[in-house]
Amino acid sequence: MTITEAAIRYNRVTIMALVTLVAAGIGAFYSLPRAEDPGFIIKTALVTTYLPGASPERMELLVSDKIEEVVQEIPELDFVRSDSRTGVSLVFVNIRSEYKEMRPIWDDLRRKVERVASDLPSGVVGPFVNDEFGDVYPIMISLTGDGYSFAELKDVADEVRDELLRIEMVAKVDIYGAQEERIFVEYDNARLAEVGLSPSQLQQILAGQNILLSGGTVTVGGEDIAIEPSGSFESVEDLRRTLIEVPGSGAVLYLGDLAHVHRGTVDPPSSIMHSSGERSLGLAVSMREGGNVSELGVAVRALLDRLPTVYPIGLDFEATIFQPEFVDQKIGDFVENLGQAIGIVLLVMVLTL
Repeated sequence: MTITEAAIRYNRVTIMALVTLVAAGIGAFYSLPRAEDPGFIIKTALVTTYLPGASPERMELLVSDKIEEVVQEIPELDFVRSDSRTGVSLVFVNIRSEYKEMRPIWDDLRRKVERVASDLPSGVVGPFVNDEFGDVYPIMISLTGDGYSFAELKDVADEVRDELLRIEMVAKVDIYGAQEERIFVEYDNARLAEVGLSPSQLQQILAGQNILLSGGTVTVGGEDIAIEPSGSFESVEDLRRTLIEVPGSGAVLYLGDLAHVHRGTVDPPSSIMHSSGERSLGLAVSMREGGNVSELGVAVRALLDRLPTVYPIGLDFEATIFQPEFVDQKIGDFVENLGQAIGIVLLVMVLTL
């Protein structure tokens, strides 16, 4: 008995098998991962260390060589390369191609780098390990606010990031264009000389303020109660009212009487982002591995529709990059072409039988 004869004779079994295969195919189609730019594995990590003022030769001798020595202990290592510049050490760690699971390897790298950090010269900043070169961001949301400061926008961006991270398929959210805040103390040398203070003395006095110290604990009824000393700075105004003792006279002045104390951002900024010609902040959304970008888009779009009802008028949220729309369009085109192809094949078969 041939396969064709068996299929015709036991037609009920054939129909059930066909229905099962079609249902399984449709289910697999809708459960497949979807992304326009799928994530890929980059097997290189960068260890960056700063030592301001050090020459390239000293950076190589005191920093790069020591980091390379501990990196070479990694069994999965392919090769390591370093680049020592004035005040900066860059160590590139490359892993062999047969390894696919990189997280345990990068965790091992971080432990070894933390171990060598105590052997580096004083004044070193870092080392910092960066292994996130392969992240893909299918959604970018811009945040603008007419009349809002960057500090206020950053607070809103942090809250929105927390909301995005609650979405199941979101792996990570990065904020772009944020400016680091600083408290600036701008003084006039003539004013300091008038009261007999030098800039270094003023710096030492401020360095001795607002130090976090333990106030101990008190046991009451079997419960330990922590005591926190008062006097810490809670606002810029507290800093302005810091008492500065005038050398030789015993008199005291407020810091605000000697210098201009104000809150500001680092200038020049490390990064700037614009949206529709306005300065803005960007929230880049990364999808979990194996996720469905279409479902992610539905969840993010629902959040974007809800945000204007939560925050005041003037704060605008716009999806500047929204790949789920492109992915849905491409999938729709594929399904349409597939249907046309099946229809043409069936039509030709029917006409030629």
